[in-house]
Amino acid sequence: MILDLHNHTRYSPDSKVDPIALVRLAQSIGLHGIAITDHNAVGGIRVAAEAAGSFPDFVVIPATEVSTARGHILAYGVKTTIPRDLTPVETVEQIVAEGGVPVAAHPYRFWSGVGEDAAVSARFAAYEVHNARTLRRGNERAISLAARTRVGHTGGSDSHFLHELGRGVTSLNRGATTVDDILQAIGSCRTQGVGLHRGPWETTTYITKCVGEWLLRGMRRI
Repeated sequence: MILDLHNHTRYSPDSKVDPIALVRLAQSIGLHGIAITDHNAVGGIRVAAEAAGSFPDFVVIPATEVSTARGHILAYGVKTTIPRDLTPVETVEQIVAEGGVPVAAHPYRFWSGVGEDAAVSARFAAYEVHNARTLRRGNERAISLAARTRVGHTGGSDSHFLHELGRGVTSLNRGATTVDDILQAIGSCRTQGVGLHRGPWETTTYITKCVGEWLLRGMRRI
């Protein structure tokens, strides 16, 4: 089973992607499911789930990417917003209290990763070891940290545009067919993250986009 577990839609402040178009494209390129991980928002989940009703074997995993005081954390299996700007430890506790599975998003990425200390101190089910918007060395460090701390692996494209979908994915046993199956697989270290890394061209466009949007937000982080 191949899933893209990190995607943004128009419900994020830095994306204009239609959730319906995202689902249709994901199904057409052979993905078995996607997670909707909008920044501090959950409105896209229902729209995507309704669109997926046309594809009986396609799974939409409810999720959100939470902005903590240190960086971003992916909350899988939640359908309500998690308070932002808490510490990573507090955020993980909130996610678990909501019945969700906490994963450290791109932990080594400058600006929006929680960093190694927070990744180790909070009780994450997994680290996002392959993020297609992260440099190779950042992903490789995340893989090494996951091995040392014996937590699970996930992968995702971190798509903000349709053409980015599927550049990073999570693979797991095809026997998993439901959201609960997938969440259990993440929590029990039965998933792998694979795909592309951010190259020189992607880095140029990534930095330009991030800095431009940061200035438009009045120099406030998402």
